[in-house]
Amino acid sequence: MNIQNFVGLQLLLLLLPHSGCADPSHNAPSISLNRTKRLTDANFDEESIRLSQFVVSIRTRTARMFFGDNHFCSGVILSPIFVLTSSHCLVDKRRIRYASRMLLVVAAAVNRLKYIKHSTFVTPVKRIMLPDNFTKVNQQDIGLLKLKNALPRNSKHISVAKMPLQSPPPGLRCNVMGWGRVYQAGPMASYLLYIDVMTIDSLKCAKLLNVPTMGLLCAIDDNPVTAQQPCVGDWGSPLMHGSTVYGIVSVIVGCGDDKPSVYTDVYLNIDWINKKINTDTSSTISVPHWLIYFIIVIVQNRLFSLFIFVRQN
Repeated sequence: MNIQNFVGLQLLLLLLPHSGCADPSHNAPSISLNRTKRLTDANFDEESIRLSQFVVSIRTRTARMFFGDNHFCSGVILSPIFVLTSSHCLVDKRRIRYASRMLLVVAAAVNRLKYIKHSTFVTPVKRIMLPDNFTKVNQQDIGLLKLKNALPRNSKHISVAKMPLQSPPPGLRCNVMGWGRVYQAGPMASYLLYIDVMTIDSLKCAKLLNVPTMGLLCAIDDNPVTAQQPCVGDWGSPLMHGSTVYGIVSVIVGCGDDKPSVYTDVYLNIDWINKKINTDTSSTISVPHWLIYFIIVIVQNRLFSLFIFVRQN
C-alpha cells in the first residue's frame, strides 16, 4: 500500500462512526484532530531514486536487531571520502564529539532496511570535523565526516553533489529528502522520501516562526493541503535544487504543519568546508610502502658510495 492510500485509509477510519454498544472512550484514548498528526504526504517515486544517489544514512556502528534500524541522521556526498551533515548528528547531549569508531555511513540505500549486494556501500567513519567555534547556540550547524573507505566512483547509485555558487534566492524550488519519521512520534521511513519546498527570505521566515530574527536558511511547503517539514531522523538531510546542495537540515521545527523548515546555508560555510577538505586531503597523501623502502635503499647506497669515495681519497 502506498503512502497516499495509507493516509486516506487512516482519515477514513477516523471519520467513520464507531459501531456496537460499547463506548470506545472506556478502553481507548480520546482522539482529536489537533492531537492526531496525519501521516506524511512525502513522495516516493523515480525522483526519490535519483535523489538517493547523493544521500547517505548515518548510523551507529551496530544495528539493534536488523540492518538499518540504527539510522539516526542523514548526510550528503561531497566527494568519494567526505560527507556533509549537521553537527548535531556528531555530538552527544553534552556537546562532546562522538568517537569516529561509533559511526557508520551507508550509501546507495533507497530502502535503508535492505542491503543489496554489489550496490549498497557501508563504510566506517575515519574522522569527524566540526567548526572550531561550535557551541550549543552556534547557528551554523554543520559538520564533515571523512570516510575510512572511499565511495566507488563507478557506481550508478552513488553521485557527488555540487556545491552552490551563491545562497539560494527566495522562490527557488528545492527538494529535501531523508528517512525521518513519517509523522510525529511515528516510525522512520523505510524508503527515502522527499518533499517539495520553496525558499523564502529571512524576514518572512522570522515572522512565520514568531522569532525576532532568522540567521538561517528557510524554506516552506506552500501547499496548504500537503504542508510538510523534515521530521526527527532527518537532521543532516540536504536541501537540493537539481544536483546542488544549498542547505542542511539543522532544526526540526515541526512534523507536518505549515511552518517553514530551517537549514544551515551551505554557501555561507563553503570556505570552511573547502579548507577542511583540501587541508585534510593534502596532509594525508598515501605513499606506498614499497616506494618508501626503495627511496631508503637508494639513499643508503648513495651514502655508502660517498663514504667509500671519501675513504679512498
